[in-house]
Amino acid sequence: MRVAMVAVLLAVLVLGIPLAFAIRSVVLSDERGELQRLALSAAVTVSPAFSSGDPIELPASDGDVAVGVYDRTNRRVSGQGPVMLDPQVRGAFSGSSFSGGVGSELVVATPVSSGERVIAVVRAATPESAVRLRVAAWWAVLLAACGSAALLAGVVAARQSRRLAQPLVVLAGSARRLGEGDFTVLHEPSGVRETDEVGIALDTTARRLGSLLERERSFAARASHQLRTPLTQLQLELESGLGADDPELRGAARAAVEIAERLSETIDDVLASVRAGGSSERLDIEGLLEQLRTIWQGTLASQGRPLRVRVDGPLVASARLPAVRQILQVLLDNALKHGAGEVTLRARKTHGAIAVDVIDQGSAPPLSIRRSDARIGLAMALSLAEAEGGRLLVSQGAGGTRFTVVLLLAAPPS
Repeated sequence: MRVAMVAVLLAVLVLGIPLAFAIRSVVLSDERGELQRLALSAAVTVSPAFSSGDPIELPASDGDVAVGVYDRTNRRVSGQGPVMLDPQVRGAFSGSSFSGGVGSELVVATPVSSGERVIAVVRAATPESAVRLRVAAWWAVLLAACGSAALLAGVVAARQSRRLAQPLVVLAGSARRLGEGDFTVLHEPSGVRETDEVGIALDTTARRLGSLLERERSFAARASHQLRTPLTQLQLELESGLGADDPELRGAARAAVEIAERLSETIDDVLASVRAGGSSERLDIEGLLEQLRTIWQGTLASQGRPLRVRVDGPLVASARLPAVRQILQVLLDNALKHGAGEVTLRARKTHGAIAVDVIDQGSAPPLSIRRSDARIGLAMALSLAEAEGGRLLVSQGAGGTRFTVVLLLAAPPS
């Protein structure tokens, strides 16, 4: 609508300004023509009477027009006007008419001839202010016409813009729902060919994405089921080893059971992430870090590496628990395998978001997490973080390697 209104206003200006000057020129020309008509009419009346000394009867004129007759001494002998003829007009005694501005008046002078001799001059004049008023009146009419045209164009443009914008609003809503994971969106024809073509393409994309996601979820469910059966059998076998007489065997069986339980939990998290789609929840960061402390403290302590957990105040993120837990599991496993020294889990608020740091004393991994074949787990953690609307960053300094998971801060409950 804004573009249409700008085009209309530009057209009004382009046409209206020259038309305004044309109106001024026409009014001036018309006023001069009227003065010339009065002057010539008076000249015809004056010519025979002036030489015989009879009274001069001048034609009637409008109230703001002054018509006067001047003799060769430049003195007014009849009618209205200045007592003495204007110096600019006196050239009319040479036989040529005069038309132009004199002081604040528009003046026309016509010579009166008797035989071949000019015996008088008829002067017709009107105030320029009266001419300007007539021009202003016509300009007001022009302005009203231009305003009406602009208003009408605005109404038409508003209707057209609504007709064109409404399908786009609906299309944007469909695209938003598609981005949120609703693959049932269906575009209704709007009558606008281009918009309908985009809607049809969006419908096709929604169907393809829905079909693809359904296949992926089905595959993940089948894969997790295939993994869970042998994993359960493995756990049963390992648990039977906990009753062995050999202390070393019992210790190895207990460690293997813990690893199997962690693997089972990982399968559950992956499956939950696939099933949840793009929906998020309110995630208590402090509770999650305490859960991870319970899982990882013993494993790290067995290698002489303490685990420190620090949470700067109550923090609630907008993210899915299985996804974030899996990210931090990957980072803690990376610290265990590739890091050294103390491991620190720290959660803090930063710039309207929540940052969870996993810090160890080892050297930094390759910075290209996504493309590093040796860091498949980190690449998965990066993908999960981006799927939650967050980021995964890595840096190295004097204090060791720091992985930072940035998550969205949850809105206060309504």
